[in-house]
Amino acid sequence: MVNGAPGSAWASVRVVRAGAEEQRMLAGAPSAHDAGPLRPDHLFDLASLTKVFTTVAALRFVEQGLIDLDAPVSEIAAVGSGSDAARVTLRHLLTHSSGLPPECWLWRDGLLGDELRAAALRTELRAVPGEEHCYSDVGFIAVGEILERASGRSLEEIVAEVAVALGADSLTWRPEQERAVATEEQPHRGLIRGEVHDELAHALARPSGHAGLFGSADDVAALARMVRDDGDGPRSRVLTSASVRLMSAPVIRAEAGYGQAIGLRVRDRSWMGEVDAVGHTGFTGTCFAVDRDSGGFGVLLLNRVHPTREGTDVSLIRRDFLRPIGSDGGESIRTTAGSETET
Repeated sequence: MVNGAPGSAWASVRVVRAGAEEQRMLAGAPSAHDAGPLRPDHLFDLASLTKVFTTVAALRFVEQGLIDLDAPVSEIAAVGSGSDAARVTLRHLLTHSSGLPPECWLWRDGLLGDELRAAALRTELRAVPGEEHCYSDVGFIAVGEILERASGRSLEEIVAEVAVALGADSLTWRPEQERAVATEEQPHRGLIRGEVHDELAHALARPSGHAGLFGSADDVAALARMVRDDGDGPRSRVLTSASVRLMSAPVIRAEAGYGQAIGLRVRDRSWMGEVDAVGHTGFTGTCFAVDRDSGGFGVLLLNRVHPTREGTDVSLIRRDFLRPIGSDGGESIRTTAGSETET
């Protein structure tokens, strides 16, 4: 336990309001088997924060005219199966409203690599596109495929360009093992360190839009600052103001009660508490949130699944950590009970 959180490592960046000094903290060690202290250059498995970097890449393609948010993606790649599959758009995929299911479990049957990827993309829709919110890893695998086909480049190269624009200089799909923070100890894989924790991403065996990026707290803070600063990056404009508004404006409500914008959740009280923020979480213990009114943001990276994922809900820890970034400075905010809702 580090600072009351499960796992061995804690890295955070937080600024409570516009103009305030950024607060950084490192605690713990990269693994229970590695006694060395956590360093700023240690990289966490970002899990589903990968989806947000993929979203930024997708919106850059939209701005460049390579993809239309509201055109059927079947013009680029066949996604899903069933009578309504031809109606799926990039907007549906980025807002988890495509009708695709949450997961593809065929890796459990031994399907790997390109065969698994093709099977995931052929998954039957469970709802009419646009009518239902269902958080879907499969949908973001499809986003990665679409980006690659639309550009003729690998997702790794596409996201690397996003990282350069953001100033997320250590973001990578392929961390050196000694710089990676350990995640779970699994019977079939042993201690996972330097490889993606997500079983589906691991079985796909190449970069995928839903999980697999590794980065530092500063890498994720670069993403948070871009959202706060209306698309500006330290080296160039990353997104237009209009694109950032798309990431901040909910278009469909999840059954859990939060609003879903393009790529980001809006006011998800299960882990944001009462802060009126946009952000995302990752299963390994990662999260970031931005209150665009106060100019505050928080990045918290944990390896809560180390050495096991059992009994490691960090929702309360996230709410407590994010409380000071709220527009009222957290003075009237109370945390409420909740559970780990993110994958």
